Amino acid sequence: MPRLADPALPARRRGQILEAARYCFRERGFRHTTVEEICAEARISPGALYRYFDSKTEIITAIALDARAEAEALLDRLSGSDALVEALAELAQAFFTAFDSDGDAALLADIWAEACRDPLLAQALRERDQAALARMTQAIERAQEAREIYPALAAREIAETLLATLEGMALQRALRRENANGDAVRRFRALALHLLKPKR
Repeated sequence: MPRLADPALPARRRGQILEAARYCFRERGFRHTTVEEICAEARISPGALYRYFDSKTEIITAIALDARAEAEALLDRLSGSDALVEALAELAQAFFTAFDSDGDAALLADIWAEACRDPLLAQALRERDQAALARMTQAIERAQEAREIYPALAAREIAETLLATLEGMALQRALRRENANGDAVRRFRALALHLLKPKR
């Protein structure tokens, strides 16, 4: 009797390739890593890799979008929260923790640098950025309508400032090799509080 194909194999193999690529990119950087090195780390042939990804750029795009998907899950929880400032502080905590783990700060910085050179990667990240901004903007607008926060500032501008601050602080912490994120979360929470509930 012939063996039935494993329906979970494609997802498992894709994850195997991405994990191998993450390891290689962390160790050598995106530009210095070859497809052959990724295949060796994943213990697959180049032909098997190309069944899932057309190029190295497509692999790094998938890594970037997977990371953004995790952030979007946090934004979904933010959208359902009444205590917006505290929810933003939780988002910052999770964001900084993700950057701290396994050298991902350097990897994500490498992805952003590559996006400046590669229009397809840049477009994919822009689209995901717009989705994240929309979610945060909606959460801020709901809090403004409920008169829980200061209504005079444009919700979209607040969201853009907060997300840019998160990414900038994460990159600074990567350069300084800072691992304790309590102070960074405190400073981000103070900024969010100033924007959302300024003393009048």
